Amino acid sequence: MKKVILTLTTAAMMLTSCGTMGLGTSMGAMVGGTLGSIAGDATGGRYGSSLGGMVGSIAGMAVGAAIEEQQIRNKMEKATRAASAVVQPLQDTAMTGIDLTNFIYTDSNNNDTIEAGEKCQISFDVENNGDKAITDITPILELIDENKGIKIGNPTKISKLSAHSKVTYSVPVNGTSHLKDGEADFRAYVIDSNGNASESREFTLPTKK
Repeated sequence: MKKVILTLTTAAMMLTSCGTMGLGTSMGAMVGGTLGSIAGDATGGRYGSSLGGMVGSIAGMAVGAAIEEQQIRNKMEKATRAASAVVQPLQDTAMTGIDLTNFIYTDSNNNDTIEAGEKCQISFDVENNGDKAITDITPILELIDENKGIKIGNPTKISKLSAHSKVTYSVPVNGTSHLKDGEADFRAYVIDSNGNASESREFTLPTKK
């Protein structure tokens, strides 16, 4: 008896850890019903087996539903990573009035992950909240830690940004054949012709080989 229960429990853990959406509830009911039937049969004969199977199915469905709900939450958190950029001041920050907002990540298969061989894009707004126009500024997008599996497009200068205005800036980001499973940490900021930098924003995106 102990060996049967251990085998079924292990199978349930393996099935639920696969992360297949929509199967958690049904598999929980199936495994719970089987375990309930075995326990009921050992204690109450035929009717005990039926009752145990029913109770086990209900309990299994509840466990499966809870696992599915957690999987949905995990996917939602993953999909919103690129939008959760935080402000990080750089050393010797001298530029004021510039703010980087509205970060958007797009990829060809819409799975919010940079994959090997995939062409992606990161866009964000460069806002001038000051009272004077700013000239000759360059938005910079860079990797915080070296990642040979990601190639970022060359920066493009913004010749003029009027006071209280903004422009959307887009940067191509491609995954190479060296990309591995994990995460990539990015930093975005703006520099002027004298090398002065604005505050930066950092965010993380998942990667897949």
